[in-house]
Amino acid sequence: MTEKPDGGSTPGPVSPELLEARIRGLQHALGQLLENARRLTHGEHQRAVQLHRQLQEQTAIARRESRGLVDARTAEALAEAEPRARLLADRLAPGLASVPPNDARWRSRQLVGAGIPSYVRVGELDPGTPVAAPLLRTNGWRVTADRNESARRLLQSVALRLVAAAEPFRLRIDAFDPRLTGTMGLLGHLTTKYPQLVPRATHTAEQLHSVLSGLVDVSSLRASRQAQLGHKRFEDLIRETGRVTDPYRLIVLFDYPAGIDTLAQRDLLRLAATGGERGICFLIHHDPSMTPENDVDTKQLLDMLTPVAIAGERVEVAQLPGVPAKLDPPFDANVAAGICDVVAELAEIAVLPTIDFDRTLPDRSAWWQPVKDELSTVIGYDDRTPALVRLRSGNPALPHVLVGGAVGQGKSNLLLVMIHGLAARYAPADLEMYLLDFKHGVEFSALGPAAERQHWLPHVRVLGVHSDRAFGLAVLRHLSDELARRSEIFKSHGNVADIAELAPGPDRPPRLLVVLDEFQVLLEDDDELADEAAKLLERLVRLGRAYGVHVVLATQTIEGVKRLSTRRDSIFGQVPYRIALKTTPADAQAILRNGNTAAAELQFRGEAVLNANFGSPDDNQHVLVSFADKPVLDDLRRELWIKSGTTHPPRVFHLAEPARLTDTAAAVKPEPGRPWTGLPIAVTEAPVPVEVRPEPGAGVLVLGDGPVDALGVLSGLALSTAAAAVNPPRFVLMDGTNSSPDVADGKGALIQALRQLGCEVETVDKHDDIAPRLFSLRDTVRNGQVGGETYLLGFGFHGVPRMQLHAEGFFESPANALQDIVRDGPAQGLITFGWWNRLHVCTEHLGYGRANVATHVFLRHPQDGVRAVCGPLVRWASEPHRALLWDGLHPEAQVVVPFAALRSDEVDRAVELVRR
Repeated sequence: MTEKPDGGSTPGPVSPELLEARIRGLQHALGQLLENARRLTHGEHQRAVQLHRQLQEQTAIARRESRGLVDARTAEALAEAEPRARLLADRLAPGLASVPPNDARWRSRQLVGAGIPSYVRVGELDPGTPVAAPLLRTNGWRVTADRNESARRLLQSVALRLVAAAEPFRLRIDAFDPRLTGTMGLLGHLTTKYPQLVPRATHTAEQLHSVLSGLVDVSSLRASRQAQLGHKRFEDLIRETGRVTDPYRLIVLFDYPAGIDTLAQRDLLRLAATGGERGICFLIHHDPSMTPENDVDTKQLLDMLTPVAIAGERVEVAQLPGVPAKLDPPFDANVAAGICDVVAELAEIAVLPTIDFDRTLPDRSAWWQPVKDELSTVIGYDDRTPALVRLRSGNPALPHVLVGGAVGQGKSNLLLVMIHGLAARYAPADLEMYLLDFKHGVEFSALGPAAERQHWLPHVRVLGVHSDRAFGLAVLRHLSDELARRSEIFKSHGNVADIAELAPGPDRPPRLLVVLDEFQVLLEDDDELADEAAKLLERLVRLGRAYGVHVVLATQTIEGVKRLSTRRDSIFGQVPYRIALKTTPADAQAILRNGNTAAAELQFRGEAVLNANFGSPDDNQHVLVSFADKPVLDDLRRELWIKSGTTHPPRVFHLAEPARLTDTAAAVKPEPGRPWTGLPIAVTEAPVPVEVRPEPGAGVLVLGDGPVDALGVLSGLALSTAAAAVNPPRFVLMDGTNSSPDVADGKGALIQALRQLGCEVETVDKHDDIAPRLFSLRDTVRNGQVGGETYLLGFGFHGVPRMQLHAEGFFESPANALQDIVRDGPAQGLITFGWWNRLHVCTEHLGYGRANVATHVFLRHPQDGVRAVCGPLVRWASEPHRALLWDGLHPEAQVVVPFAALRSDEVDRAVELVRR
């Protein structure tokens, strides 16, 4: 140590050894300290780790206990809620809309068509609780998925559920499948049978444009109707009107925005904006990997729809946040096919609620009001609005109607509703009807007289029940003449131009309603009749408007009618009213106009598209035609008939039916020397007479097959002759058929009627008696001892054996005697009306000149014989209940409808009528 000046001491120099020893000591102490610290830290760490492990174990135990408790309580809650959830799902998603795919109820038909579901099932929670979400009354869903197949499966499942749950025709599903996935093929059975429920999926933008354009029209019409009736939502409108003809519309888009261009996107946005309010709903699978076209903003459409997300076979709907459901498995194809078949069967038998015809009639106090500017009637309803047909000549001109529809869709019912509706509103003095039916129907037959009833529709002037073309042409000729007659009336009143300008009164002719059902029959053959009919029909619709003639043309189809191809515009261009019932797209456009296929979208019999603007699509009115119940119409006809006080029946024409002597006798009085051969194929009720005077050449030769028709011709000749005679003539009836049972009643009725008219009637019924009686008659002629007006009625001379052989005890044949009678008898007052089955047999009996008789009536006879008499250019079809009259006085033969033979129960009535 060294001492300092201040008295302290200072350390002395330290040796290196000492310094090194001190350092080593310090190092040892520090090492010991570190070791002690390490031991302390390790202990604390171990205690901390141990504590952490203990906490983890305690936490796991707590979690297990908590999860078990939660799961138990959740399971308990779900078990309690499941029945209520199922009941709620059944109520919101009725029928098969909430039933799982593997449920046996899918193989039963009991739940099909249970009702339109507002909710639809998307899956289930683990215990089997169904999960359903609202769809149809919303704008729709946008579905995204981690796998496109899952999204397509959901869309397919929803579509099948909705189809199975909805009543027939209450839902239509249109699908757009641009990637050709074929997903909608699961409903293929229904697409094949009822494409109006599930049309074939579209694949191109052009096809989608067509679908969306139609939906825009639907949306617009629904908006107008809802506003008109004061409803904001489509389901409220349906609830009030009960209308089932306007279905909910579901649009299914796969892989959006694939295939969507700006035009389609524009329509999609317009529709989706108000879809939920108008019964239009979207089900869209959105594939985010798809790049949209320029100017297609997918977000605009998707934001209007409810999100539905699928991930890992779990589906979650935005309306049910935090409730992921297990996605249902796909449906078995056989199950789906069976369901589609059941839906198609239900659609086949589905019917609309009917509108009673009485609802379309005015109060009885308003019946038979004077005609002013128009004829109008109600044919049905558009919701609560009456569907009016107004036939008027101007302001605006709505003179004529074209009606079309497929077989069985209610065309005949519509015509009856229109006819009877007009008949109740206007008196027979103001409205006459010409009703012709060219098809094999009987709908119009109830409008005329019949044996079982005494009343008829008093407005009917002409009634053609299953009319033939010749009668149709005759009616058109008559109507053409009527236009000329009315033209003269107009001129006499100061050249008026329209019937509406004539004041009501006896000088104003009645309006005419001309209904031609299946009018195309008139025009479909390539012949002169079709040419003339087309010209007359064109003239009628062109000029009839001003003269108060309203034409209703009705048809099932007019495609392929040659005469219409060249006159379509000139005829239909005068027909503004178009009424189309359910039919094909081609026929819908033929009836309405090109581009207007609305009638092809109709679902039910009795639905119709009413259009008063030449079929313009913007003027379509969707109506339900009232139902013309037969007893109701018959009661109305009886009431109107009594009200009219009429006793004059209409001219009734039946195809392939004979004329009735009683009907003709009620309308026409027989004239002396002009016996009736039958009725003309014409509107007139006057029969076709022949001149029969007591001079050479008089008589009538009836030729051809058909004993019934032949007896009818002879009956008409004989009865009209007897009724017109001042003094009752004598008749000798020779029956060469040996009293055939087929005509026994008619022959007996004729004999009875003639005797009641005071005539002496001698009958010769046996073959062996005919020859002697012919010789004795011939002798009276030769001796001038006929003894007054006498008629020989020869019924079936061809059936008399040995007519050309010499008779026993005579030097000539019975045919020689008959020839003398026919040739020389008229001058002595004996005239022959005879029937032979063939011309050549008659010629053999009467000689080459057929005893100079000019008048021939051909029945069913070979054409060569007809031409031998009437000329080489005559065509004769030999139809049942038709005859061809040749009298030698007119340049052409005339077709007539022969009379039916009298029935025994008609005798008294016939005699009473002809005696008037």
